[in-house]
Amino acid sequence: MESIKRACRYFYYRFIRLQASPENLARGVALGLFVSTTPTFGVQTIIALLLAALFRCNKICAVVSAQLTNALTAPFIFLGTYYLGAVILNSPVDRSKLDQILASFDWGRVWEAGPSVFITLWDAVWNLGPSVFAALWVGGTILGLILAAVGYFVVLGIDTKAHLQIVRAKQQAKRQIERLKRKNEETEAGKWTGM
Repeated sequence: MESIKRACRYFYYRFIRLQASPENLARGVALGLFVSTTPTFGVQTIIALLLAALFRCNKICAVVSAQLTNALTAPFIFLGTYYLGAVILNSPVDRSKLDQILASFDWGRVWEAGPSVFITLWDAVWNLGPSVFAALWVGGTILGLILAAVGYFVVLGIDTKAHLQIVRAKQQAKRQIERLKRKNEETEAGKWTGM
Protein backbone atom coordinates (compact mmCIF):
# COMPACT_ATOMS: atom_id res chain seq x y z
CA MET A 1 0.00 0.00 0.00
CA GLU A 2 2.89 2.33 0.77
CA SER A 3 4.31 1.83 -2.72
CA ILE A 4 0.97 2.84 -4.26
CA LYS A 5 0.93 6.02 -2.16
CA ARG A 6 4.52 6.73 -3.18
CA ALA A 7 3.68 6.21 -6.87
CA CYS A 8 0.62 8.49 -6.62
CA ARG A 9 2.70 11.17 -4.91
CA TYR A 10 5.38 10.85 -7.60
CA PHE A 11 2.88 11.29 -10.44
CA TYR A 12 1.21 14.19 -8.62
CA TYR A 13 4.52 16.05 -8.35
CA ARG A 14 5.41 15.22 -11.94
CA PHE A 15 2.01 16.57 -12.99
CA ILE A 16 2.32 19.89 -11.17
CA ARG A 17 5.84 20.39 -12.53
CA LEU A 18 4.71 20.23 -16.15
CA GLN A 19 5.64 23.50 -17.79
CA ALA A 20 2.20 24.64 -18.81
CA SER A 21 -0.55 26.81 -17.45
CA PRO A 22 -3.24 25.19 -15.28
CA GLU A 23 -5.75 25.95 -18.04
CA ASN A 24 -3.63 24.18 -20.65
CA LEU A 25 -3.19 21.07 -18.49
CA ALA A 26 -6.89 20.93 -17.64
CA ARG A 27 -7.87 21.23 -21.30
CA GLY A 28 -5.49 18.37 -22.15
CA VAL A 29 -7.03 16.11 -19.52
CA ALA A 30 -10.56 17.01 -20.61
CA LEU A 31 -9.77 16.30 -24.24
CA GLY A 32 -8.21 12.94 -23.42
CA LEU A 33 -11.15 11.90 -21.26
CA PHE A 34 -13.56 12.84 -24.01
CA VAL A 35 -11.65 10.83 -26.62
CA SER A 36 -11.41 7.84 -24.28
CA THR A 37 -15.18 7.29 -24.32
CA THR A 38 -15.66 7.48 -28.08
CA PRO A 39 -15.77 4.18 -29.98
CA THR A 40 -12.37 4.72 -31.54
CA PHE A 41 -10.71 1.89 -29.65
CA GLY A 42 -7.17 1.17 -30.69
CA VAL A 43 -6.48 4.63 -32.11
CA GLN A 44 -7.57 6.83 -29.20
CA THR A 45 -4.01 7.76 -28.30
CA ILE A 46 -3.29 8.98 -31.82
CA ILE A 47 -6.57 10.90 -31.97
CA ALA A 48 -5.92 12.51 -28.55
CA LEU A 49 -2.42 13.55 -29.64
CA LEU A 50 -3.64 15.05 -32.92
CA LEU A 51 -6.53 16.91 -31.26
CA ALA A 52 -4.25 18.20 -28.50
CA ALA A 53 -1.92 19.61 -31.16
CA LEU A 54 -4.88 21.11 -33.04
CA PHE A 55 -6.46 22.72 -29.96
CA ARG A 56 -3.09 23.67 -28.43
CA CYS A 57 -3.52 21.94 -25.13
CA ASN A 58 -1.10 19.76 -23.21
CA LYS A 59 -0.33 16.67 -25.29
CA ILE A 60 1.01 14.61 -22.38
CA CYS A 61 -2.15 15.12 -20.33
CA ALA A 62 -4.35 14.36 -23.34
CA VAL A 63 -2.55 11.11 -24.16
CA VAL A 64 -2.39 9.92 -20.55
CA SER A 65 -6.05 10.64 -19.83
CA ALA A 66 -7.07 8.94 -23.09
CA GLN A 67 -5.75 5.73 -21.52
CA LEU A 68 -8.89 5.55 -19.37
CA THR A 69 -10.06 3.08 -21.97
CA ASN A 70 -7.58 0.25 -21.97
CA ALA A 71 -7.72 -3.51 -22.40
CA LEU A 72 -9.33 -3.98 -18.99
CA THR A 73 -11.83 -1.12 -18.96
CA ALA A 74 -12.88 -1.07 -22.64
CA PRO A 75 -15.71 -3.63 -22.41
CA PHE A 76 -17.29 -1.89 -19.43
CA ILE A 77 -16.99 1.60 -20.90
CA PHE A 78 -18.39 0.55 -24.25
CA LEU A 79 -21.21 -1.46 -22.70
CA GLY A 80 -22.14 1.60 -20.66
CA THR A 81 -21.94 3.94 -23.63
CA TYR A 82 -23.98 1.53 -25.76
CA TYR A 83 -26.70 1.35 -23.12
CA LEU A 84 -26.74 5.14 -22.64
CA GLY A 85 -26.81 5.77 -26.40
CA ALA A 86 -29.57 3.22 -26.97
CA VAL A 87 -31.72 4.82 -24.28
CA ILE A 88 -31.16 8.32 -25.70
CA LEU A 89 -31.82 7.19 -29.28
CA ASN A 90 -34.92 5.38 -28.02
CA SER A 91 -33.79 2.16 -29.66
CA PRO A 92 -34.34 -1.12 -27.88
CA VAL A 93 -31.44 -2.32 -25.76
CA ASP A 94 -30.72 -5.79 -27.01
CA ARG A 95 -29.20 -7.82 -24.20
CA SER A 96 -27.89 -10.38 -26.68
CA LYS A 97 -25.85 -7.63 -28.39
CA LEU A 98 -24.33 -6.66 -25.06
CA ASP A 99 -23.48 -10.32 -24.45
CA GLN A 100 -21.89 -10.55 -27.91
CA ILE A 101 -19.67 -7.55 -27.19
CA LEU A 102 -18.54 -9.11 -23.91
CA ALA A 103 -18.06 -12.54 -25.48
CA SER A 104 -15.80 -11.07 -28.16
CA PHE A 105 -13.40 -9.87 -25.51
CA ASP A 106 -10.78 -12.49 -24.64
CA TRP A 107 -10.31 -12.06 -20.88
CA GLY A 108 -7.66 -14.78 -20.68
CA ARG A 109 -5.28 -12.95 -23.00
CA VAL A 110 -5.82 -9.37 -21.92
CA TRP A 111 -2.15 -8.63 -21.19
CA GLU A 112 -0.70 -10.63 -24.07
CA ALA A 113 -3.09 -9.73 -26.86
CA GLY A 114 -2.16 -6.06 -27.32
CA PRO A 115 -3.87 -4.41 -30.31
CA SER A 116 -5.64 -7.63 -31.28
CA VAL A 117 -8.04 -7.07 -28.36
CA PHE A 118 -9.25 -3.86 -29.98
CA ILE A 119 -9.42 -5.40 -33.44
CA THR A 120 -11.63 -8.17 -32.07
CA LEU A 121 -13.79 -5.58 -30.31
CA TRP A 122 -14.07 -3.53 -33.54
CA ASP A 123 -15.14 -6.61 -35.48
CA ALA A 124 -17.75 -7.52 -32.89
CA VAL A 125 -19.23 -4.02 -32.80
CA TRP A 126 -19.14 -3.61 -36.59
CA ASN A 127 -20.92 -6.95 -37.12
CA LEU A 128 -23.72 -5.92 -34.74
CA GLY A 129 -24.91 -3.23 -37.14
CA PRO A 130 -25.18 0.54 -37.49
CA SER A 131 -27.70 0.94 -34.66
CA VAL A 132 -25.15 -0.36 -32.14
CA PHE A 133 -22.44 1.83 -33.63
CA ALA A 134 -24.70 4.91 -33.50
CA ALA A 135 -25.62 4.13 -29.89
CA LEU A 136 -21.93 3.83 -29.01
CA TRP A 137 -21.20 7.23 -30.57
CA VAL A 138 -24.13 9.02 -28.93
CA GLY A 139 -23.52 7.42 -25.53
CA GLY A 140 -19.77 7.94 -25.80
CA THR A 141 -20.17 11.59 -26.73
CA ILE A 142 -22.48 12.31 -23.80
CA LEU A 143 -20.39 10.37 -21.30
CA GLY A 144 -17.25 11.97 -22.75
CA LEU A 145 -18.65 15.48 -22.30
CA ILE A 146 -19.55 14.73 -18.68
CA LEU A 147 -16.14 13.20 -17.91
CA ALA A 148 -14.37 16.04 -19.73
CA ALA A 149 -16.18 18.69 -17.69
CA VAL A 150 -15.51 16.93 -14.39
CA GLY A 151 -11.88 16.24 -15.30
CA TYR A 152 -11.34 19.82 -16.45
CA PHE A 153 -12.56 21.40 -13.22
CA VAL A 154 -10.85 18.86 -10.95
CA VAL A 155 -7.49 19.28 -12.68
CA LEU A 156 -7.88 23.04 -12.89
CA GLY A 157 -8.57 23.17 -9.15
CA ILE A 158 -5.68 20.88 -8.23
CA ASP A 159 -3.19 22.51 -10.56
CA THR A 160 -4.23 26.07 -9.73
CA LYS A 161 -3.72 25.35 -6.03
CA ALA A 162 -0.33 23.74 -6.70
CA HIS A 163 0.63 26.55 -9.07
CA LEU A 164 -0.23 29.16 -6.43
CA GLN A 165 1.86 27.29 -3.85
CA ILE A 166 4.81 27.26 -6.22
CA VAL A 167 4.41 30.98 -6.99
CA ARG A 168 4.23 31.81 -3.27
CA ALA A 169 7.31 29.69 -2.55
CA LYS A 170 9.23 31.45 -5.35
CA GLN A 171 8.15 34.88 -4.06
CA GLN A 172 9.18 33.97 -0.53
CA ALA A 173 12.56 32.70 -1.75
CA LYS A 174 13.05 35.90 -3.77
CA ARG A 175 12.25 38.07 -0.70
CA GLN A 176 14.67 36.07 1.39
CA ILE A 177 17.42 36.45 -1.22
CA GLU A 178 16.79 40.20 -1.37
CA ARG A 179 16.97 40.38 2.44
CA LEU A 180 20.27 38.48 2.43
CA LYS A 181 21.66 40.74 -0.32
CA ARG A 182 20.76 43.86 1.69
CA LYS A 183 22.29 42.39 4.80
CA ASN A 184 25.42 41.47 2.87
CA GLU A 185 25.61 45.00 1.37
CA GLU A 186 25.22 46.54 4.83
CA THR A 187 27.95 44.29 6.18
CA GLU A 188 30.23 45.17 3.25
CA ALA A 189 29.49 48.89 3.68
CA GLY A 190 30.24 48.60 7.41
CA LYS A 191 33.64 47.05 6.67
CA TRP A 192 34.59 49.88 4.34
CA THR A 193 33.48 52.67 6.67
CA GLY A 194 35.12 51.02 9.67
CA MET A 195 38.58 51.14 8.10
